[in-house]
Amino acid sequence: MKWTNKGHQFDSLGNVFRKRSSVLVYAASAPGVELVEKYKSLGIFAGFIDRDLDKQKTGAAGLPVYSPDMLFKQRDEEHLILVSFKAEYDNQNISARLRRAGYRQNVDFFLFRDFLGHIGVNSYYVSIYMFYAQNKIILPSTCTIPSTACNLNCRHCLNFTPYMEKFESRSLKEVCDDIDVLFNVVDYTFRFQISGGEPLLYKDFAELVDYIGKKYRHKIDVYETVFNGTVVPSEIVCETIKRNDMQVYLDNYVGEIPQAMNKREEIIERLESYGIDWLDNTVPDWFNLDVENTDFCDLPDETMEEWFDICNNPWHCWEKGKLYVCNFTEFAVKAGLLVEDENDCFDLQNLQEKDRAALLEFTLGYSERGYAQLCRRCAGWADVNPKRVKVAEQAKCKLSKPSWAV
Repeated sequence: MKWTNKGHQFDSLGNVFRKRSSVLVYAASAPGVELVEKYKSLGIFAGFIDRDLDKQKTGAAGLPVYSPDMLFKQRDEEHLILVSFKAEYDNQNISARLRRAGYRQNVDFFLFRDFLGHIGVNSYYVSIYMFYAQNKIILPSTCTIPSTACNLNCRHCLNFTPYMEKFESRSLKEVCDDIDVLFNVVDYTFRFQISGGEPLLYKDFAELVDYIGKKYRHKIDVYETVFNGTVVPSEIVCETIKRNDMQVYLDNYVGEIPQAMNKREEIIERLESYGIDWLDNTVPDWFNLDVENTDFCDLPDETMEEWFDICNNPWHCWEKGKLYVCNFTEFAVKAGLLVEDENDCFDLQNLQEKDRAALLEFTLGYSERGYAQLCRRCAGWADVNPKRVKVAEQAKCKLSKPSWAV
């Protein structure tokens, strides 16, 4: 989607949020308390609303608990209200009562799930709120790639590894300096991933994990990485991952390339011996970006803007002082398929205050062109993409670039 008034796309909603610089959570039951404790570092919660007299005396999650009279005996113009009950009936009942009292849903109050969105995928309202109420920039998700090196050559790799003439590995100092630039501007990200390639092939992986963890862990909700299941992490790496509360996604290609997966059980055993939070990334198939056969070049810009919105890829990529609107577009640039286009990225170096509203819009998928250049050659991300291929099918050699590539 393309903005029509650069830097002011969300001003109407922002004017409401500016007046409501803190949040009340309705109610002080387990779901609300858990979410407040999880996102306390956002610094926006002022307390709870709950009719329970005992909770009003003791408080919850270190915050005061107020009577519902605070909202219904007079209109509260100072707080944003987030409704958070376990039962959907209760959420709808309180929402209806708030509407009858003159509060506007998705303006003055939100269901907690709508406000936060699907974290790491769609954090639309919380990003806008944090900007206008707190002057903070929040990302749904971003990744950094210290090295493109990989010991597999998956035919349908989303990083376009089989097209790369050579692997790139950046120095630890260069990557750390880059991370400093990012978090000098970005106040919080719901997901931050150290990606690859295979991250364990980056010789300074443990040092990078530690650097980010020590300086910026408080700005990251889910700190994560993805291992392809072929390399056993060292004890130092495991200690570092555990120390920084990092989550590991572990790929599983045992059924497809068992000879390369002979260390997977050893990897699992080591992760579990350190108490590391790991997720079994076993999937029945992959979605195929199909850059060789996809051709939307004759479609008008308006259609491409709609396609970009429908695709809704949440992943930004961060590299060399620039935030990329689509990680796959940056991967295609790194693989030599595309020439970098300034409309695909936002330069955060020497960012001026006047540019922060435009940056907010960019993080939510708005740009001057309205879509990424790869969109015309890409079948789309995840659910919008019907094209499915075998997991981890290995190419026997480097692939020839598509005829349209640079």
